[in-house]
Amino acid sequence: DSLRAAVLQAAIKGELTERSSENARDLLLRIQNEKQALQAKGSLKKTKAPVPVTADEVPFEIPENWVWVRLGDLAQVLNGDRGKNYPGKEFWISEGKPFINAGSLNNGILDKSGFNYISDDRYSLLRSGFIQKNDFLYCLRGSLGKFSLNKDFDEGVIGSSLCIIRTHQSSLIPFFFYYLQTDLAQEDIKKVSNGTAQPNLSAENVRNFLIPLPPLSEQQAIVEKLNRLLAEIDALENA
Repeated sequence: DSLRAAVLQAAIKGELTERSSENARDLLLRIQNEKQALQAKGSLKKTKAPVPVTADEVPFEIPENWVWVRLGDLAQVLNGDRGKNYPGKEFWISEGKPFINAGSLNNGILDKSGFNYISDDRYSLLRSGFIQKNDFLYCLRGSLGKFSLNKDFDEGVIGSSLCIIRTHQSSLIPFFFYYLQTDLAQEDIKKVSNGTAQPNLSAENVRNFLIPLPPLSEQQAIVEKLNRLLAEIDALENA
């Protein structure tokens, strides 16, 4: 586990890969422009821009062509419906629309065997929290930071213990998958969790997490390197 953590941390510091001629600031600008265009068309809800990252927040140095951003610069963070129509256990049935809680988050992959279900009628009453393919489902209560990527399911809704992280560009997903496993992401959780017996995060906390953003070509190189190195670590672990 310590070797895996060290490899992940080295990756997001830019220590495992070579520099490209691209600059992450250009990528960030493209994302911002695309987001504003969608908001202008009404395809994306307008939200308050995250507060810029300040120098005293930065936990380590990154390559010159990378940029520190907040998670909310790169993704939407969406809560489920917690209103009067929230489907408590009394509404769970054996078949129907998936109602997804933390028990379905299994080693980064969404596990159908842990799904609960609600009726079509109850599902139609809900106003938010509907999942899409390539959403990250992220735990806000209990096992903070536990997450899974939805690769397979076209419909379903999250329970109150989860939020949805939906990247503004699908090209960011592989890098996000590894970023969410890093010590950096865990440190951001520790800064804001309330320290009670049932620790909690909010969607706003998650939006403010720090991310060292590489250019896309370097993201792809990092993901390829991590795929290989972590597979080798898994093989050692299982030998």
